[in-house]
Amino acid sequence: MRRARLALPVLLLAFLLAPAVAQPVSIVPGKAIGPIELGMPLERAREIMAGFGIVEAYEGTLGRGFCNPERGVGVCVFDRWTRLNLNSPGVVVFALTDDARFTTEPGGHKVGGALLGILRTFGLYTTGMQTELLWDPHGLSVDIQPTASGLVAATIGIYVPRASARPAAPAPAGPLALGRPVP
Repeated sequence: MRRARLALPVLLLAFLLAPAVAQPVSIVPGKAIGPIELGMPLERAREIMAGFGIVEAYEGTLGRGFCNPERGVGVCVFDRWTRLNLNSPGVVVFALTDDARFTTEPGGHKVGGALLGILRTFGLYTTGMQTELLWDPHGLSVDIQPTASGLVAATIGIYVPRASARPAAPAPAGPLALGRPVP
C-alpha cells in the first residue's frame, strides 16, 4: 500500500514534466533555431548545443563552427559560411538543423517535410545553389533531397535576411501605371 502511494506522485510528476521536454522548438527564419540565435557568441551557442548531445568543431570548405554530429539531433552553427559569403569571427552568422523536432514559424515545416509546403508558406525561392534553396528576404535556407514521395527538406538553415538577388520587375511607367488605358 505504501509503495502504491509513492508510485502515484512519481508517475504524476513524470507526466507533468514530459510535455515540457517533448514540446516542439521553433525555427524562426532570419532569427533563431530554438535557443540558438543569430548574432550570439559562437561559444555561447556551443554551450547550448551541449544540451542536445556531443558537440564537435567543424572547419572545412563550407565554413567554420560547431555541430552536433549525431544525425537528426541538434544543430550546427557557423561564424563563417562560404556558400553565402558570411564571415563574422566568434559570432553566429548561419545555423542549420537536420533535427525534425524543430519546426518553422510560420508554417510548421520540418526536416523530412515536403518542399511544396515550404513553397506555399514562403513563396518562390530567390536563389538556388546545387541542392540548397534560399529565401533571402526571409533569411531561410533549405537543402533538398529527392525521395520516393518527392522533394523534401534535408536541412533547414537560417541567416540574416538580405535583399533578394533576383532583380525586381520594372514598374510600369506612364498612363498604364495609373491604371488608365493608353489613348
